[in-house]
Amino acid sequence: MDENFDLNAAAREANAVSTDRHRRSYESRHGKGRVGDNIEKSTPAKTTTNAASSKSNSVFATENCTVVVAQIGGTATLPCVVKKFNTAVVSWIRKNDLHLLTVGLSTYNSDERFMVEHVRHLQNWGLLIKHVQPSDAGFYECQVSTHPSTSILLELRVTEATAEILGAPDLHIRAGSLLRLVCSFRQATEPPAYVFWYHEQKMINYDDGVSVTTDRSSSVLLIPETDKSHNGNYTCSPSNVVPSSINVHVLNSTVEEKPAAMQHANTSSKSPSQQLFLNCGIVLLILFTLHKTT
Repeated sequence: MDENFDLNAAAREANAVSTDRHRRSYESRHGKGRVGDNIEKSTPAKTTTNAASSKSNSVFATENCTVVVAQIGGTATLPCVVKKFNTAVVSWIRKNDLHLLTVGLSTYNSDERFMVEHVRHLQNWGLLIKHVQPSDAGFYECQVSTHPSTSILLELRVTEATAEILGAPDLHIRAGSLLRLVCSFRQATEPPAYVFWYHEQKMINYDDGVSVTTDRSSSVLLIPETDKSHNGNYTCSPSNVVPSSINVHVLNSTVEEKPAAMQHANTSSKSPSQQLFLNCGIVLLILFTLHKTT
């Protein structure tokens, strides 16, 4: 037992020494007291030499300056596929503050949203960011500890996904007709985990007579036969998406309650010229009748 304990302790100590050596090497390269200088030197706008670009291409399968787009509240995965790995260590560094995020499979960040997504047979050392925030936007460096070290930059762009209900802000329908509301997701980079539909303050997804179908880009609410109880505000609220609302007005079939747009369907479809001809005919008939009586 003592011998096994000593071996385990020695292994842990050796691993700690290796990790510490890598961190010291990182700090010596970037310098804690010259953060501004380092950002300026590593800016993406700087032109790299052909030799450095060639070395990067020989080490990484992921293209340099790859852009990844993620929505607020969603999940971002920054890929880093390494061609030549051997015993080198892969690290992720956030460029806006030169913060060391990960070394190998270990995370050096108190923010638990950051972690390495390692697919061994693909040699992918992707950086996974959960519950993306606007402040996460920027450049990230995937670095391999070759001699000298080689790295690529990836840019994360963060968008705000929004919902949009077709026909908003107001929809007029006749009583007894089908209510069909279509909610589209704009600038969404992933399908929502759920979509809740509300009538006023009540969630109605599972109410009798209500049907909801959802795919990657939209959600559709169906109510087959409407009445006055279906009047009011309807809200489409997908996960990680800004919700959208519409006011539905269910009207009786009487002409008095129909809006002008609905009344138009029941009015005469005569053209202005036809109407003028008809009016002239009526006037002539009246004049003719008056003339006969005199």
